Amino acid sequence: MIRSWIKTGAARVMSRTGLDKLAGSLSGAKKGPLVIGYHRVVEDFASSAKTSIPSMLVSRRMLEQHLDWIGRRFRFISLDELGARLEARDGRDDPVAAITFDDGYRDFYDHALPVLKRKGIPAAVFVVTDLVGARRVQVHDKLYFLLARRFRPNGGAPTPYRATRTLLETLPQAEIEKVIQTLESEAPISEDTFRPFYSLTWEMLDEIRRAGMTIGSHTRTHVLMANESKQRVMEEAAGSRQEIEARLGTGVQHFAYPSGSFNTAAVAAVAAAGYRFGYTTCTHHDAGFPLLTAPRTLLWENSCCDSQGRFSGSILSCQIHRAFDLVSGCRQRHATSRENGNVRL
Repeated sequence: MIRSWIKTGAARVMSRTGLDKLAGSLSGAKKGPLVIGYHRVVEDFASSAKTSIPSMLVSRRMLEQHLDWIGRRFRFISLDELGARLEARDGRDDPVAAITFDDGYRDFYDHALPVLKRKGIPAAVFVVTDLVGARRVQVHDKLYFLLARRFRPNGGAPTPYRATRTLLETLPQAEIEKVIQTLESEAPISEDTFRPFYSLTWEMLDEIRRAGMTIGSHTRTHVLMANESKQRVMEEAAGSRQEIEARLGTGVQHFAYPSGSFNTAAVAAVAAAGYRFGYTTCTHHDAGFPLLTAPRTLLWENSCCDSQGRFSGSILSCQIHRAFDLVSGCRQRHATSRENGNVRL
């Protein structure tokens, strides 16, 4: 509570004085187009957070508050227009913003798309192609659900979220699947339990594309690319692009790294697969492929709430300018790559 109160007060001061922009520049954030990222959009955050990773959720009401605040200060543009500006090294300082949604959850179609269409806001959806139209769910969703069901932390014990994040960041996906199988064998779960986590169908994606939204790639199976072999990374990047183009009959120029995880091998694989633009979750750039490591700011339900749990434009301003990065830093392992299952520097 004290930490939240301090954050709220500091955000108000920084946003009013312009210190949020200064702090962001000191943390390594460079001036450029704003790219915002979301994951799931739900009707009731509190209810969905009982079974889902909270930081991947935003309620429709909160999403609208974010978009309205941003829309009063930025002009919304599509990823194609944003990419063209990046490619041309457009030095204009007119404030523009692009909105993106990762993973391709079906609730984008139910809750986000109607809001975006009503407000006339272009957006992009990055899809995990092997899950499109399938009755299977994201590895991270299943792992978190099983861990949260298995134990309730107390004292210094890790939370289900922290345990999930640690496993995802340190193990290749094949090993995580084994952990999931072990947890499931202890107490099987009905498939209906995971229905809220289902992905979009190809028919939905075609309708979304025809509504003016951009469809981008998020790999075939949502692997964290810094954890996988060079061959797996190449297959994930190229395979997802080919599948989207074959199914929707449209070119795919945009790629988002799952969980923002990338290294030099991952970026090279994305380049080899034919993408022109790639999006991360931090301010690190690959010197050889700067257009394939464009930064994004990820937001969720409580990311811009004050100490009273209310939406705060001051905190959103600090998030947008990455003022808090000066303290938190970057947790990604950009310098490592994995060759045949072995990590090397």
